[in-house]
Amino acid sequence: MAIAQYVHGFLRHNRRIGFNSGTLIQSLLISLLFFASIGLSPINQAIADNRLIILVRHAEKADEPAGDPPLSASGNIRAQALISALKRTPISQLIATQYQRTQQTLLPISTERHLPITVLEAKKPLETHIQHIVEQVHAVKGNSLIAGHSNTVPLIIKALGGPEITNISEDDYSQLFLLSINDGQPASLISTRYGNE
Repeated sequence: MAIAQYVHGFLRHNRRIGFNSGTLIQSLLISLLFFASIGLSPINQAIADNRLIILVRHAEKADEPAGDPPLSASGNIRAQALISALKRTPISQLIATQYQRTQQTLLPISTERHLPITVLEAKKPLETHIQHIVEQVHAVKGNSLIAGHSNTVPLIIKALGGPEITNISEDDYSQLFLLSINDGQPASLISTRYGNE
């Protein structure tokens, strides 16, 4: 629509100042190629400004070791389920913390899509960790998939402009949040489920 308006305005303006039709078409093509070459196409800008942030809590974890447990058998099944849950969703980056359980939640989809996992260390103060995630999300064009923790996922959603959500209970591993960010517009959030509940 924006390109059509540009073309219409260009032709109307240049007819008034006496260009013939051949010169008009040549000038129009040159100007459109120029705008496209420097990235000012309204279509390119619209694509660049829209992104989807997918957030999950890490999948089920084993009981040991207490400090940094890996995924349990159920957790590994859930991590595999993330592949089919996001089968039709383009993803540009994967973000996890330094803990095994978040990285292992993303490992199957990382392997399947040949995407590296960006590790952002979760440490106190927690606000700094959340800010690093926000910066990383905006540093890469396209959609991001984040595996966080029960206490960080709600904070990340809020920091990215989404609504406040209720705390994730300790035994809830199936929530999947889809946060749509469109520059200049309020963010919108959809909450769904994946894997076995």
